[in-house]
Amino acid sequence: MIKPDLIMDVFDGNQTNQADANTKAKVKVVHFSGAASRGGKTDNGDSTACDEGPGICSHLLTLFSILLIMVTMPLSLLWTIKVVQEYERAVIFRLGRLLSGGARGPGVFFIIPCVDIYEKIDMRSQTFEIPPQEILTKDSVT
Repeated sequence: MIKPDLIMDVFDGNQTNQADANTKAKVKVVHFSGAASRGGKTDNGDSTACDEGPGICSHLLTLFSILLIMVTMPLSLLWTIKVVQEYERAVIFRLGRLLSGGARGPGVFFIIPCVDIYEKIDMRSQTFEIPPQEILTKDSVT
């Protein structure tokens, strides 16, 4: 049977021994310390709490996660950051619908991969050569 290491008086917080606790009629809180209170083995003498920090596996996982983020950051930035020139605008569609705010640009903007689709629109005026045509007028003057 596990015996309490310490009995505390609830009302005044004084520590009492087992004999004085039986004579008082107040409510008592029994405090078990050490591994015996958790059902484990007791170490005679020192009953301190576990002072260990994170283990080697935790440190290795943290290091691996940081390295993975640092390696994949440039690659992920290629998919999220887009640049449009001064003569261009970008129209962004999120899940097939036009994103509020209209066209973006010129400059840098962000898109969410696999959710956003963007189209670059060239705002420069374009000229086309139209070949001359022979037309016949009403008065037959060519």
